[in-house]
Amino acid sequence: MRPDPLGVALLDQRGIPTNECLHCGSNVFVIKAVFEDYEIAGYYLDATCAVCECPVTAPCPVDRPD
Repeated sequence: MRPDPLGVALLDQRGIPTNECLHCGSNVFVIKAVFEDYEIAGYYLDATCAVCECPVTAPCPVDRPD
């Protein structure tokens, strides 16, 4: 874990895809996406939580539990 600018330890959640941050509970992530004709055509799985900035692995459809 690394400290954020406010001194709070951030949880490194990379490696296991998740649709919710384990640190703060947010489901809003900052990702890099590819667009084609104004639609998302793909995205990188390396992401950060938009609220607490913890590193996470973004989920994709095959990661959805049955």
